[in-house]
Amino acid sequence: MSAHNPQFLIGVGSAGADLSLTSTADIYTFTIPCKMKPLRVGITVGTTISSSSAPVVKFDRRPAAGSDTSRGDGDVGTVTLSTTVAQGQVYYEDNDGGTSWTTTLLDEGDQVVVQVTTAASSTGGGVPWIMYEQIPEVAGNNSNMNAG
Repeated sequence: MSAHNPQFLIGVGSAGADLSLTSTADIYTFTIPCKMKPLRVGITVGTTISSSSAPVVKFDRRPAAGSDTSRGDGDVGTVTLSTTVAQGQVYYEDNDGGTSWTTTLLDEGDQVVVQVTTAASSTGGGVPWIMYEQIPEVAGNNSNMNAG
Protein backbone atom coordinates (compact mmCIF):
# COMPACT_ATOMS: atom_id res chain seq x y z
CA MET A 1 0.00 0.00 0.00
CA SER A 2 1.37 3.40 -0.89
CA ALA A 3 -0.15 6.77 -0.25
CA HIS A 4 1.67 10.05 -0.38
CA ASN A 5 -0.41 11.75 2.27
CA PRO A 6 -2.88 9.39 3.95
CA GLN A 7 -5.58 10.89 6.14
CA PHE A 8 -7.87 9.35 8.76
CA LEU A 9 -11.51 9.29 9.78
CA ILE A 10 -11.83 8.10 13.38
CA GLY A 11 -15.10 7.03 15.00
CA VAL A 12 -15.49 7.32 18.77
CA GLY A 13 -18.35 7.33 21.25
CA SER A 14 -19.19 10.28 23.49
CA ALA A 15 -16.15 11.82 25.17
CA GLY A 16 -13.85 9.53 23.16
CA ALA A 17 -15.27 6.30 24.59
CA ASP A 18 -14.84 2.90 22.95
CA LEU A 19 -17.73 1.47 20.98
CA SER A 20 -19.04 -1.86 22.20
CA LEU A 21 -18.28 -5.02 20.23
CA THR A 22 -20.50 -7.22 22.45
CA SER A 23 -23.71 -7.08 20.40
CA THR A 24 -24.51 -7.31 16.71
CA ALA A 25 -25.47 -3.83 15.58
CA ASP A 26 -24.45 -0.78 13.59
CA ILE A 27 -22.00 0.95 15.95
CA TYR A 28 -20.83 3.98 13.98
CA THR A 29 -21.51 5.91 10.77
CA PHE A 30 -18.83 7.88 8.94
CA THR A 31 -20.14 10.63 6.63
CA ILE A 32 -17.79 11.08 3.69
CA PRO A 33 -16.71 14.74 3.27
CA CYS A 34 -14.71 14.43 0.03
CA LYS A 35 -14.03 12.05 -2.83
CA MET A 36 -11.60 9.48 -1.44
CA LYS A 37 -9.93 6.14 -1.93
CA PRO A 38 -10.12 4.04 1.26
CA LEU A 39 -6.71 2.44 1.84
CA ARG A 40 -7.16 0.59 5.13
CA VAL A 41 -9.91 0.06 7.72
CA GLY A 42 -9.37 -1.03 11.27
CA ILE A 43 -10.31 -1.25 14.93
CA THR A 44 -8.11 -0.06 17.78
CA VAL A 45 -9.04 -2.13 20.85
CA GLY A 46 -9.63 -0.08 23.99
CA THR A 47 -11.55 -2.62 26.07
CA THR A 48 -9.97 -6.08 26.27
CA ILE A 49 -11.74 -8.63 24.09
CA SER A 50 -12.68 -11.93 25.65
CA SER A 51 -14.91 -14.09 23.48
CA SER A 52 -15.68 -17.69 22.61
CA SER A 53 -15.83 -16.73 18.90
CA ALA A 54 -13.85 -14.18 16.91
CA PRO A 55 -15.66 -10.83 16.63
CA VAL A 56 -16.23 -9.63 13.05
CA VAL A 57 -16.69 -5.96 12.09
CA LYS A 58 -17.80 -4.94 8.60
CA PHE A 59 -17.49 -1.53 6.97
CA ASP A 60 -20.52 -1.10 4.65
CA ARG A 61 -20.84 1.59 1.96
CA ARG A 62 -24.14 3.46 2.10
CA PRO A 63 -24.41 5.36 -1.23
CA ALA A 64 -26.95 7.91 0.03
CA ALA A 65 -26.60 9.33 3.54
CA GLY A 66 -29.35 8.08 5.84
CA SER A 67 -30.70 5.45 3.42
CA ASP A 68 -29.97 1.71 3.49
CA THR A 69 -31.09 1.34 -0.13
CA SER A 70 -28.21 -0.35 -1.99
CA ARG A 71 -26.16 -0.57 1.22
CA GLY A 72 -23.12 -2.81 0.85
CA ASP A 73 -22.07 -5.70 3.06
CA GLY A 74 -18.43 -5.35 4.09
CA ASP A 75 -17.64 -3.81 0.70
CA VAL A 76 -15.30 -1.23 2.29
CA GLY A 77 -13.60 -3.93 4.37
CA THR A 78 -14.10 -6.66 6.95
CA VAL A 79 -11.99 -6.98 10.09
CA THR A 80 -11.90 -10.26 12.02
CA LEU A 81 -10.41 -9.99 15.49
CA SER A 82 -9.09 -12.77 17.72
CA THR A 83 -11.01 -14.31 20.61
CA THR A 84 -8.64 -12.68 23.13
CA VAL A 85 -7.20 -9.23 22.40
CA ALA A 86 -5.42 -6.88 24.79
CA GLN A 87 -6.03 -3.13 24.99
CA GLY A 88 -4.02 -1.10 22.52
CA GLN A 89 -3.90 -3.77 19.81
CA VAL A 90 -4.93 -2.81 16.28
CA TYR A 91 -6.63 -5.11 13.77
CA TYR A 92 -6.94 -3.93 10.17
CA GLU A 93 -7.56 -4.86 6.55
CA ASP A 94 -5.88 -3.24 3.55
CA ASN A 95 -7.60 -2.30 0.32
CA ASP A 96 -5.16 -4.27 -1.82
CA GLY A 97 -7.62 -5.80 -4.24
CA GLY A 98 -8.64 -8.52 -1.78
CA THR A 99 -11.90 -10.38 -2.17
CA SER A 100 -13.89 -8.43 0.44
CA TRP A 101 -13.19 -4.97 -1.00
CA THR A 102 -15.63 -4.20 -3.79
CA THR A 103 -15.71 -0.43 -3.16
CA THR A 104 -12.57 1.35 -4.31
CA LEU A 105 -13.79 4.98 -4.22
CA LEU A 106 -16.16 6.85 -1.94
CA ASP A 107 -17.95 10.07 -2.94
CA GLU A 108 -19.24 13.08 -1.08
CA GLY A 109 -22.63 12.19 0.37
CA ASP A 110 -21.75 8.51 0.87
CA GLN A 111 -21.58 7.02 4.33
CA VAL A 112 -19.65 4.06 5.71
CA VAL A 113 -21.57 2.16 8.38
CA VAL A 114 -19.52 0.13 10.85
CA GLN A 115 -21.43 -3.03 11.75
CA VAL A 116 -20.61 -5.76 14.26
CA THR A 117 -21.79 -8.98 12.59
CA THR A 118 -20.26 -11.45 15.06
CA ALA A 119 -20.21 -10.07 18.59
CA ALA A 120 -17.71 -10.69 21.38
CA SER A 121 -19.41 -13.06 23.83
CA SER A 122 -18.00 -11.54 27.03
CA THR A 123 -16.14 -8.23 26.78
CA GLY A 124 -14.76 -6.03 24.04
CA GLY A 125 -14.73 -2.53 22.67
CA GLY A 126 -12.78 -0.39 20.29
CA VAL A 127 -12.53 2.57 17.96
CA PRO A 128 -13.13 2.07 14.22
CA TRP A 129 -11.15 4.08 11.68
CA ILE A 130 -10.60 4.53 7.96
CA MET A 131 -7.28 5.50 6.39
CA TYR A 132 -7.83 7.16 3.04
CA GLU A 133 -6.28 9.18 0.25
CA GLN A 134 -8.24 12.25 -0.87
CA ILE A 135 -8.99 12.37 -4.59
CA PRO A 136 -8.86 15.96 -5.91
CA GLU A 137 -12.20 16.91 -7.39
CA VAL A 138 -14.08 19.99 -8.52
CA ALA A 139 -17.37 20.39 -6.61
CA GLY A 140 -19.23 21.07 -9.85
CA ASN A 141 -18.46 17.53 -11.02
CA ASN A 142 -20.41 15.97 -8.14
CA SER A 143 -24.20 16.21 -8.22
CA ASN A 144 -24.30 15.67 -4.43
CA MET A 145 -22.43 18.94 -3.77
CA ASN A 146 -24.32 22.24 -3.79
CA ALA A 147 -23.00 25.70 -2.97
CA GLY A 148 -24.92 27.29 -0.10
